[in-house]
Amino acid sequence: MKTQETTTPLMDEIVFEKRNKMYGAYILRKMYNKQVNKALLLSVGILMAGLAYPVVLSYNAHNALINVWNDEGTVVITNDPLPPDAVVPPPPPPVSEVPKRLVFKAPEVVPGEVPGDEGLPNQDIFSQTAGNDPVTVIVEPAIVKQADPIEEPEAKKEIFIIAEEMPSYPGGDVERQKFLAEVIKYPQHALETGIQGTVYVQFVVDSKGNITDAKVMRGIGGGCDEEALRVVNMMPPWHPGKQNGKAVRVLYTMSVSFKLQS
Repeated sequence: MKTQETTTPLMDEIVFEKRNKMYGAYILRKMYNKQVNKALLLSVGILMAGLAYPVVLSYNAHNALINVWNDEGTVVITNDPLPPDAVVPPPPPPVSEVPKRLVFKAPEVVPGEVPGDEGLPNQDIFSQTAGNDPVTVIVEPAIVKQADPIEEPEAKKEIFIIAEEMPSYPGGDVERQKFLAEVIKYPQHALETGIQGTVYVQFVVDSKGNITDAKVMRGIGGGCDEEALRVVNMMPPWHPGKQNGKAVRVLYTMSVSFKLQS
């Protein structure tokens, strides 16, 4: 009696039972297990080779190169192993640099005395004996020059409105009025229009007596204001004002009169 073998169909056969098995998906599923096994074997082989490579490399490097010192003190690299009874001499000690030292040469001492007429001014002379010969040492005193005091800039000094001693024109008010009368030129426009009056000019007399920062506080026009400023700036240096006996900057107001003759 003949027995009938029973086989269990694979999943791929069931899925592609009534489909075109020549389609690429069926072929790929059939080859999947073989490809996985090949990839696994290849990965294991690469891993084993990577682990063995450093060990082999270090073993060959240890046995391949040997340093031998010859009699001349140079290093010879050879691939041949040394015989068992060979004695390798130790390397020579490193040559250390000899430290450089500064050599101080003692000064030469000449015995004798300095004649009295050859002594230098402003010097202290000390005498001592070395053995039986007198030795004279001349020590020059150190000259310390004091630094000149730094003077405060004129523009930063305090301006006084009222000082203990107010600034004054050289020769007094008489000379000041004489100077103004000689220098002032009546403006032509003021003459033609009959302008006259008093122009008040304010300025600063600095600690050296110079006139600075002049400006018109109240004018009359017609060119008289400009003429008053010009004359004030032409004045010679004044005697500066003083505060506590020290020259200071003082604010000063002066009037300049313009008057037509009738």
